[in-house]
Amino acid sequence: MSDTQRSVTVTVKSGKDYDSWWAVFRGATFEVYDDVTTFFGFDSETVTSLSLHELVGEASQLAQGSALITRQLGATAIPAPKPAAAGEDPWVAAQATDASPAASAGAATALLEQVAACRTTEELKRLWATNQAAFADQAVMDAWKARGRAIKQAA
Repeated sequence: MSDTQRSVTVTVKSGKDYDSWWAVFRGATFEVYDDVTTFFGFDSETVTSLSLHELVGEASQLAQGSALITRQLGATAIPAPKPAAAGEDPWVAAQATDASPAASAGAATALLEQVAACRTTEELKRLWATNQAAFADQAVMDAWKARGRAIKQAA
């Protein structure tokens, strides 16, 4: 970038605490836009109508929501691998577990991600209404309540 071009710096924080993670993006507006989109895994076609300010707001909500679920529930983005028994073919073991309770745990993880992505209490209510059976899982219900409290505090 030449000295005559303008640049912007955007910092997205996952929380107010000192030990919360944060990411800094620097460059021309279009570069920062692309970097934030890529870093947070947004679908570039879905966010093209957003301004940089709106995109950063979405990224901040995602960062804070996922950090909250991680802190409150101990959630992880990548599940820990199960060790294979001696002499067991890991490919066969992986296929056998796909139809087991691990599949329902994957559904709960997906729902936890949806809870974290909710920005309003109305979105939380809709999520509950369309997935009532999944809220029998105490971790899902706790995350839902925690997200509701976080939204109310932010308002």
